[in-house]
This record gives sequence, C-alpha cells and structure tokens, in this order.
Amino acid sequence: MRASPRTNFSSPIRKAALTRADRRCEADFPWGERCPCILRPGYYRFDHIIPDAIGGSATLENCQVICVDCDAAKYPSDRVVIDRTRRVQDRHEGTRTVPRRPMAGGRRSDVKRTLGGQLVFRATGALASRPASIDVRSL
Repeated sequence: MRASPRTNFSSPIRKAALTRADRRCEADFPWGERCPCILRPGYYRFDHIIPDAIGGSATLENCQVICVDCDAAKYPSDRVVIDRTRRVQDRHEGTRTVPRRPMAGGRRSDVKRTLGGQLVFRATGALASRPASIDVRSL
C-alpha cells in the first residue's frame, strides 16, 4: 500500500503546538539538548516527529514547532528514512523496479573486471576487447 500524500496540521493543532512550545524551538540536538532558538513569526515550521510518509499522523502528539535551521538539518535524515521505508515496502509487495541499464561492472553487467584490470565476459570468460582509439593526427 503506497503512502498517502502529505497531511498538514489543522489550525487548532498548530495553535495548540505554538502554545505548548512557548515561543521556543522544540527540536532536540543529537546529544540530548534542546535548541535554544526563539521562534519568530515566519521563521518556524510545524514538523511531523514521525514523518507522515511512513505512517505519522497529523495530531498534536506528532507535531513539533521547530526553527527553520533545525528543519533544514532534520530534513535529510527524514528523507533517508522515508526512502528506505518505501524501498522495503516495494520489495515486500514485489513491485520493486529493476534498473534499465546495469551498472558497469555490477552483478547484472555482462562483463567484470579481473584483479589484473582486464575486462572479461561473465558468460564465457573471454577477454572483452577495448574500443580502438582514434589517431587524431590522421584526420
């Protein structure tokens, strides 16, 4: 089942979250301290603690008011979790897309590189010829 589109917090939830935050950023640093920023109008975001793309709901318990800087720092880690969850879900459903072209030298490639640096066809073990170079002096 594919995740539903992003859900925003309702106005009463946003007002309650701002009241709870008491004009302070609610983000926690990795070492356990809370961000010391004071929230200014226009420079804060209402953030899902558990991203809604992986099942987080738009409730007050899942809402935190964070400054723009903390939101910018938090987004890449959220993106990693969301992408990983989607890959696992696709694998579970059997809908994972196979790359169109195999990565050169990867497991699905027709050729592999030996320890000596030569290209060898996987199926036959024969050496793969390198493309001939063009002598520009003759042009």
